[in-house]
Amino acid sequence: MNINKKVEEGQDYKWIQQAMKGEQKAFEALMNKHHRDVYLEIFHRIKNEEIAKDLAIEVISKAFGQLHNYEPTYPFGTWLKRVTINHTIDHLRRKKLNTTSIDEVYNYEEGELTIQLESETLNPSEVIEKKQRAAFVRSYVGKLKDVYRNLIEMRYFQELSYEEMAEQLGIPLGTVKARLHRAKSMLNQMMLNSEGAF
Repeated sequence: MNINKKVEEGQDYKWIQQAMKGEQKAFEALMNKHHRDVYLEIFHRIKNEEIAKDLAIEVISKAFGQLHNYEPTYPFGTWLKRVTINHTIDHLRRKKLNTTSIDEVYNYEEGELTIQLESETLNPSEVIEKKQRAAFVRSYVGKLKDVYRNLIEMRYFQELSYEEMAEQLGIPLGTVKARLHRAKSMLNQMMLNSEGAF
């Protein structure tokens, strides 16, 4: 291993130790250094820019929550790549179309062959449930500090891209991603601690 690589990995380990103590700048440094590699790894498999961006944030959020599992024997980038691949595979499994047998898809009705297709539109009860879930999440978003609440609203309610958010807020892209990660973590924690969480 060359000296530069050792120095680089040594810096990662220092940032990891600081991040585990809750130091935001260490999170941002790790995010800025590794986000592009995580994104490209996901995009290579997903082939969808927006989904890859969201999954990259999820991966880094997940990895930061599991830093205590990182073994410094291996380079941090290698460990993060494994987390990225596993998370992407999980996403693909969740999104994979349900496979059904031909007997389940094709039915004979009144002597004619008909094809049964799932409706992509929500039924009335699903619409109500979706609205209730949105209201539930919004109630928690309102409890966040302004800096974090604004990020969640911009990303998920206004559906702005990370680049648009950085431009509007006048802060670096890496800072937007790191703060959004923190905002999502706080939001998740609040909902998990609620007795009414689902």
